Amino acid sequence: MKRLKRALALVLLLILSLRLLPAAADDVVYLGDREDLITARESLDGLGLNKAHSGEEITVWKLSFKKGLGFHCLPDKDAYLEFDISSLGMKYFAATVGVLQKASYYVELGSIAFCVYGDGRLLAESPMIQWGKKPYYFSVNVEGVKTLRLVEKNVDGHACDAGVWGDAALYMTEPEAPEWWTESGSGFDPDRTDLPQPEEAVSGDLAYVSDLYFKSSSTYSGNVVGRDCNTANEIIFSTDGKFFPKGVGFHASSGDYTAYADVNIEGLGFTKFAAYVGVCETLSPHDISMASVGFALFGDGEKLWESGAVKFGEAMKPMEADISGVKILRLAVRGMPSISGAWATWGGAVMSRSGNIKDTDIYSDKSLEDLFGDTDTTPAVTDKDDVTDTEPLTENTTDTQPIETTGGGEGGKNSTLPVIVGAAAAAAVIAAIAAVIVKKRK
Repeated sequence: MKRLKRALALVLLLILSLRLLPAAADDVVYLGDREDLITARESLDGLGLNKAHSGEEITVWKLSFKKGLGFHCLPDKDAYLEFDISSLGMKYFAATVGVLQKASYYVELGSIAFCVYGDGRLLAESPMIQWGKKPYYFSVNVEGVKTLRLVEKNVDGHACDAGVWGDAALYMTEPEAPEWWTESGSGFDPDRTDLPQPEEAVSGDLAYVSDLYFKSSSTYSGNVVGRDCNTANEIIFSTDGKFFPKGVGFHASSGDYTAYADVNIEGLGFTKFAAYVGVCETLSPHDISMASVGFALFGDGEKLWESGAVKFGEAMKPMEADISGVKILRLAVRGMPSISGAWATWGGAVMSRSGNIKDTDIYSDKSLEDLFGDTDTTPAVTDKDDVTDTEPLTENTTDTQPIETTGGGEGGKNSTLPVIVGAAAAAAVIAAIAAVIVKKRK
């Protein structure tokens, strides 16, 4: 009997000790289930926990989610939702973000850029996502983060900007990316990839940055890193009449050289980089006359070259730098001092193995008629405000028509030149260019 009582006492003691042990951490914590973790919110209308902000099911593109978050952009500042995750010890945050697809009200004009911050530091940022378009998948390391802030930035106004964060959750181990994101061609982003450079783009003596994959890139929210165009998807030309069939365009963002493109050139043997830098002329009614930007070229984190302030209306300026042995080349821009109108462009942006880069490899000596055909170039448009607006686009193929041109010189590559579609528009482009050049030369 004593042995039985002793055994029962030991069992009871074991049960009590187990109850006193801290509970094992969950492998997954869905933020839509944890309203208790929310410490701050600024957004329009209500907050959706495991639903959209207006109470509907979370839907985006072709997907729907039982778990997640929903809130609406603000008209004059970023909307956000903040969580205290310091007690959870989780290592990763993941979510599928986009504009609410189905609602009882009109959402078809929505366009949002999404950001993830940890303790005030930007951890990840999506491109602008429009209603009906494929969402973006975040998988972010948050180990050691105490305050997680999920941000929605309105783009082109806040109307219909109902953002959703499908399956927003914290994880102990990095989650697998969803099938829709990783399936062939579906999740590939040439502006953010570790894939090797395409052979056809790096097989000759010359290689243009705009033809290559970027390891990473960033630009001002709602804009794009333009390939063979400026950030507003327009052809690259300077006030002194130079046209650049190749190049890379940015909108500077807040901070020191926080708009950039990283290119992996490890083992490719390139020794020299050259470009013309400046604020590219624009045919849109956007006023960028106040623009003043700075350019810098980095190799593996070391500054190889830096410009002073380059202002709107100045001819684009030549530069070159030795890039021998560089693994990661970074083209970066910043506002000096403001980012207002800071449309910075690297015209040409070409690398060479031999180091022999000619001007004709960077800019074209073709006339306007060569580029656009035999069109009347009488300056019919003398005021940029009279030109059809070409808003920044998320895809360079939208509303554009490629015109085949040649970069010129040995190793010159065929490229596509984004232009406004239509003969009448082409005539307007030529007239506007001519008018701008004539005006600058007076």
